[in-house]
Amino acid sequence: MTTMKNLLLCILLCSVLFIAVFPTTPATAATQFDLFPTYRQDNFVWNKAGLNDFPNIISELKWENLRIQGVKGVLKHDMGKRHFLEASGGWGWIYSGANQDSDYDGDNRTDEYSRSNNTADHGNVFDLSLALGWRLQDKPTRRTSLLAGYAINSQNLTMTNGVQTIPPDGPFAGLNAAYKGLWRGPWLGISHEQTLDKKWTLTTRVEYHLPTYNGEAHWNLRTDLAHPVTNNHWANGQGLVASLGFDYVAGPSWQFGAWVDYTNYLAKNGTDQVNFADGTHAQIRLNEARWDSWTFRLKATYRF
Repeated sequence: MTTMKNLLLCILLCSVLFIAVFPTTPATAATQFDLFPTYRQDNFVWNKAGLNDFPNIISELKWENLRIQGVKGVLKHDMGKRHFLEASGGWGWIYSGANQDSDYDGDNRTDEYSRSNNTADHGNVFDLSLALGWRLQDKPTRRTSLLAGYAINSQNLTMTNGVQTIPPDGPFAGLNAAYKGLWRGPWLGISHEQTLDKKWTLTTRVEYHLPTYNGEAHWNLRTDLAHPVTNNHWANGQGLVASLGFDYVAGPSWQFGAWVDYTNYLAKNGTDQVNFADGTHAQIRLNEARWDSWTFRLKATYRF
């Protein structure tokens, strides 16, 4: 994994040097800005092992059906006939969702002795990416591009309105826990645009990511743990982002469209550091952290 990540960083650095040494023709430069209102649905889960890896899953937390409204912007600047820069950023707020916190005494999620089902209808998400692109082919009816970039994705998640379901003790007061996940690392991608007729264009895009993962937990009801960061997580991961979009040309400067994106990230075999109130720490195995997301977005493009 580390070797592949270093390779992607090397490709990105070589791309910068190539463009610096072999500049493209300024006369062909153009800039376009895409603005997307978005609707997104996320799932996020992590689990960890116990001391000495027994049980192999001692605790698992799930955030499911997180419904997110937001906005995304993409700025693309042509550096000539073959090369371009692309920067994108997005932000969204969580308005609905559910959380489950389960603890086990046996391997493979057996002997579940504690479960709470909680509300997760607050929080936010943030995404940022910067990439260099090369047009491998640029024909009147089709365009294929290779991209190399670096991405940052964060999730700020909450747990409130706690209900203890195992044992069935019912609602309990004071739950206001939080979890922050951060993925960041290089990626490679390929994009293909196909003209369907004079007005419509179909775009497909796939990206392969190699992020590192960091997480911070704040379990506000745990008096035996340090605050505000009760647990730290870190691991290496990989991810896939796939996109499909239809665009309609409304004039010489304006385009409109509709897109769907699927994101799947997985980090495995990491570390969970438990921070105790007395200042000591303990480290156990973070089995995995998984994030998957569907995003639906409308598009308005203005080309300068």
